[in-house]
Amino acid sequence: MIKGALFDIDNTLFSHRLGRVPKATIKALRKLRAKGIKTGICTSRAIAEMSSIPSYLLDLIDCKIIGTGAITMIDDKYFKSYTLDHEYVKAYVKYFKENGLSYHYTDVNGDFFYWGNMEKVKSGQYLKHVKEAKIKEYEDEEITNLFYYEATPEQVKYIDSINPDTVISKWGTSGNICASLVDKSFGLLKFCQMYALTPDEVLAAGDGINDDVMLEMAGIGIATDDATDNTKKAADYIMKKSIDDGGLYDALVDLKVIEEDIYKPRMFVFDNDSTLFDHNIHKFRPSALKALKKLKEKGYVLVMNTSRSLAEMYNIPKNALKLMDVVILLNGAYIMYKDRTEIRFIEEKEIDKLVSFMDKHDLTYRYALGDGAGYLNREDREHEALFERLYDMVPPIKHYEGEKVAQLLCYAEDELRDKLLDLSVEEENAVLKRAVEISPAGCSKGQAMLRVAREFGYIRQDIVAFGDSGNDIDMMERAGLGIAMGNGSKECREAADYVTEDISDDGLYKALVRFGFIEG
Repeated sequence: MIKGALFDIDNTLFSHRLGRVPKATIKALRKLRAKGIKTGICTSRAIAEMSSIPSYLLDLIDCKIIGTGAITMIDDKYFKSYTLDHEYVKAYVKYFKENGLSYHYTDVNGDFFYWGNMEKVKSGQYLKHVKEAKIKEYEDEEITNLFYYEATPEQVKYIDSINPDTVISKWGTSGNICASLVDKSFGLLKFCQMYALTPDEVLAAGDGINDDVMLEMAGIGIATDDATDNTKKAADYIMKKSIDDGGLYDALVDLKVIEEDIYKPRMFVFDNDSTLFDHNIHKFRPSALKALKKLKEKGYVLVMNTSRSLAEMYNIPKNALKLMDVVILLNGAYIMYKDRTEIRFIEEKEIDKLVSFMDKHDLTYRYALGDGAGYLNREDREHEALFERLYDMVPPIKHYEGEKVAQLLCYAEDELRDKLLDLSVEEENAVLKRAVEISPAGCSKGQAMLRVAREFGYIRQDIVAFGDSGNDIDMMERAGLGIAMGNGSKECREAADYVTEDISDDGLYKALVRFGFIEG
């Protein structure tokens, strides 16, 4: 039975690609704590390098093993520190000095000192996790860690030979030297000692070569999906997805260390493009249609929520639309119930201001009207081809003539995009890869979804929403369960509670099966 969980930090808990700890990882840590499982981090970072770790992560950690096992801390209190042999330290430092190698070291008080190439420090290539480096040459202190930078392969070989009993954790040709026998497996043993656990009662997760010994010793060793080959060999389980997309959370659920949340939804809301409609095959995924039919058979309310206009629904299969209880168009400005249609318009003064700006800067835009039609303001081969490719249709060309507008889609980038966003601050706007969508105030995908839910007497906890793009983020965050497609934008995946596989890998169907909403 797992009673403790010990994690590497960098690219295991903290994602450097996202610049934060993924939402699903935080959720997993909270679940571990709720079950009474002790949590710890085992990192090669020095104490001074912990300042860049967000407090919201550290608040969920019971024990910190610092310096690759050299220092143990609980509630910021030090326990025994393991120091390097003094004579060996002098030998290492002497060699570094003779060969012009930069280094840093940590003393028994946790103070951190650097000596060497300051240009590397100033440029952020060294000490990027340290707010302020103390510059001082080693002066015979008792130290727990000694780190050297950018040695040549021949120098690395010599450094290794100074004390053959020391295992030096390496990153390329830089390395962290600890006391003999101190490594991350030693850190795991210290974690066990602090909480009276055996290694078999601990799971450990990591991604790098210095995590191998920790994973091998733990009762369950988990490697990230992008871990080194050796780390994967050392592990009992390899994450199926990246940590960014909830790989750690899924691993803990698969291993039955934590339980998946139990959701009892009553309404499912789906973005259309790249969620249901696969532009790679230019049609709905067969598995998506199958999933919709199964949900309908179970009596769930189904809603399509898209930024398309009614005219742009040309290539959506009729059998899919028949399965929908409600179709939300234009990000909520146009809602089609079975018995009625609700339409909202952008204020006339706002339209005049926005159109004037777009015309002045010769921008292409599509404007959608209350009768479901949409028009491009001018001939534009590039964007006409885009409509043809995406929707199998091209809106008629007609310059705006003062009609009531339900939504604007403007193709603008960089400074013009930013200015357009500033101009439309009174309305709802969403940023896409190459365009800006502007809808009436109060009309976003999330707000429209909740309006529809209220019509059926439902609340946000009753809703599961699927999406892939920037205009789906609002919907993700307002649903009881927000599921992003694996092919979705970085921002959308960050906002979701769960990230499923790509649309081309039947991600929607697999997620519904995963949560038990339909049978596989």
